[in-house]
This record gives sequence, C-alpha cells and structure tokens, in this order.
Amino acid sequence: MSNKEVKAALKSARDAIRNKEYKEALKHCKAVLKQEKNNYNAWVFIGLAAAELEQPDQAKGAYKKAAELEPGQLLAWQGLANLYEKTNHADAREDLVNVYQKLLELYESTDKQKWCEVCKKLVELYYQEKKFLQVARSWHRLIKTRQEEGADNNELHQLWQRLVQLLAECVHLQDNETQQLVRL
Repeated sequence: MSNKEVKAALKSARDAIRNKEYKEALKHCKAVLKQEKNNYNAWVFIGLAAAELEQPDQAKGAYKKAAELEPGQLLAWQGLANLYEKTNHADAREDLVNVYQKLLELYESTDKQKWCEVCKKLVELYYQEKKFLQVARSWHRLIKTRQEEGADNNELHQLWQRLVQLLAECVHLQDNETQQLVRL
C-alpha cells in the first residue's frame, strides 16, 4: 500500500464513519495498519468506530494507542474523554480525571473556551469523588483564567459565588460524614 493508498483508505474510513458504516470504517483502518502500524488517524478512527459499535474495550485500546503515538494531538484524548464519560465504572472515573488533566494541558494555549468547559467537568468529577481540595483548586484556577481572559465583573462574581457554594456543599457533606462516624 503506497502513501497515496494509505491516504485514500483513511479518507474512505472517514467517509464510512460519516455515513455511520462503522464496520466498513474498521476494515479500511485495519488495512492501513497492516502497512503503517503506528498511523495515528487509523487508531483514532478505530476508536470512534468501535465506540459506536459499542465495543468499549477496543475503542479504549485504540484511543490509548493513538494518544501514546501522538500525545500532543487532541483527537485521541477527546475520544477517550467521550468514551469514559459514557462509562459509569469507578476505574473509568480515575482515567477520566487523567484525560481531563491532559486536555486542560493541551487546550491551555490553544482554546480557552474548551479549557474552561473541561475544567468545569473536572470540578464536577472531583466533587462526585469528594475530592474537595481539588474542587477548590480547580475552580480557583478557572476563575483566574477567566479573569486573565478579560471576563466581566458579573461573570467573575458568579464564578466566585459558585466556588463559595461548592465549598459550602463540601463542608456540609463532610459534616454529615463526621456525624455518621461519631454515631458509630
């Protein structure tokens, strides 16, 4: 398979994905990988197609391989995030924290709006996991970033209010846990 044929197969895979022909996309990607086992796009497309075919283990493996090959590229990390967000396993949550942290790193210099969206998701995940110090640190970082980006005072005020609300809820949850332990 020549370089031209590899590009054509990847284009066919992308078209198959657009047309929701995921098994067909997998065939094209596997043909590419026979020639170029480290083709980033083929691995990403396999991740996407496998996820749509409800094959989460294959999707996870493909996205991880792509992220390993090109850790500075967004698509594989975004794919992993989407995959883990749909999964409700405890181990997927820990993986999702790591993926969100990587996405924050990648978005930091390229897309502040996406950075803020991922940061809010990370805060929510930390909150669910009762990692209250990380909740406070991440939300404070969000406020600082929005301030640096020139957010107006109204938005900053709302962000500070939300931080106070989050912290109050954290204290309330901790108090309830403490009371339950004291009763034992």
